[in-house]
Amino acid sequence: YPLIVREVVIGAMVISINDKDGLSQFKNELVPRLAGVIGIAIDNSILYQEIQEANLRLQEIDKLKDEFVSLASHELRTPMTIIKSYLWLLLDKNNAPSLSDKQKMYIDRSYTSTQRLINLVNDMLNVSRIESGRFTLAMQSIDLIELISTVHTEMLTKAQEQKIILQYARPLQILPQVQADPERVEQVLINLIGNSLKFTPVNGTIRIEINHNPLQKTETVSVIDNGKGISREDMTKLFQKFSMVGTNYLVKQNAQGTGLGLYLSKSIVELMGGKIWVESEGEGRGSKFSFTLKTV
Repeated sequence: YPLIVREVVIGAMVISINDKDGLSQFKNELVPRLAGVIGIAIDNSILYQEIQEANLRLQEIDKLKDEFVSLASHELRTPMTIIKSYLWLLLDKNNAPSLSDKQKMYIDRSYTSTQRLINLVNDMLNVSRIESGRFTLAMQSIDLIELISTVHTEMLTKAQEQKIILQYARPLQILPQVQADPERVEQVLINLIGNSLKFTPVNGTIRIEINHNPLQKTETVSVIDNGKGISREDMTKLFQKFSMVGTNYLVKQNAQGTGLGLYLSKSIVELMGGKIWVESEGEGRGSKFSFTLKTV
């Protein structure tokens, strides 16, 4: 009996019968079916083996990719940090008077671009660590009210430079501490506030709020802006890696990012046991990014 799979003969099945009376009609009908089943089983086993081998090759390639990204990130970060330091020295008040306005403008642009490259390298390194399971968290009990206050102070100057009002609705009552990595929470907050700064118009407002939910034992941090808003179709794409959605919300002169900030924020919050989401009533109606952290 030929073993046929996808119209190709892959072998034959030979049956030896020790029965003088031969096979019954039922058995005669069963044997060809059995040959078909065996052929499919052999083909599936071959396919499974090929898939396993392909998976192993993909894992090796993925490991090489992670190693390359990690090595490249480390190698790129050092010279860029040196370049940034020299540019900062040129922009220092003691050296600035010897530079023309045009030279100051060029050096300032170079400094800003170098900082963007450093941020990109850091984001790529963090993504590589998260996807390879090497991303570590220093979990501890932290006062979320004070941490947000610190981030608000740090980002206030940048908001003022862009003529945007950055508010912090600091709670009057004492809230329970949360279990989180303070450095990573600060990173998430800076990502969300920075994202709102990019797409909020001049004289716009960004508001940071914190709310306690005693039933769920969580605290929710929200960054609310009255910027360009997000369409319903684009909401599901926001937290994807390298996502550049739409032509309205994530497009602004000199504001294009790498699409890694929100992806990293989502990954970090979920690793800390929280969740993150976005709300918007549509384009031109602002947005609200929120994330939760568990209380101690």
